[in-house]
Amino acid sequence: MGSLPFTSDDGLVRVPVLVWGCGRELSSLSFVVDTGTPRTLLDVGAAANLGFNSERAVRRSRVRTAVGSEEGYIVVVSRLRSLGWERGTFEIACHQLAATAQVDGLLGADFFAGLVLTVNYAAGTVDLAEPAPAASPG
Repeated sequence: MGSLPFTSDDGLVRVPVLVWGCGRELSSLSFVVDTGTPRTLLDVGAAANLGFNSERAVRRSRVRTAVGSEEGYIVVVSRLRSLGWERGTFEIACHQLAATAQVDGLLGADFFAGLVLTVNYAAGTVDLAEPAPAASPG
């Protein structure tokens, strides 16, 4: 997969994300790449637009921040696609994100697991690829 441009007017790396859920596809989602977040997060408003609510939760979720903690819920989406990669049957934590964040979610470390993420701020590009094969001892 080639490098994709990202927008970063405020230092955040925003990328487009497709999420499938409850028989609907919502293709206009904007997520922030956040490798410090262990689980991918979806704003509860965006989750509701996809047909997800707390009644569809597989379990509860808690997010701890510098100012406290917040309760949420985890749902399973049938597919999530971004940066040329797709995860199927993927758990996402649904939490209220600050309205000032102007994003639909955070693409967390669980999405990037096993892949190589390269963010090139100088070029304004982000790349997600499989790791190079290990060199054989010789």
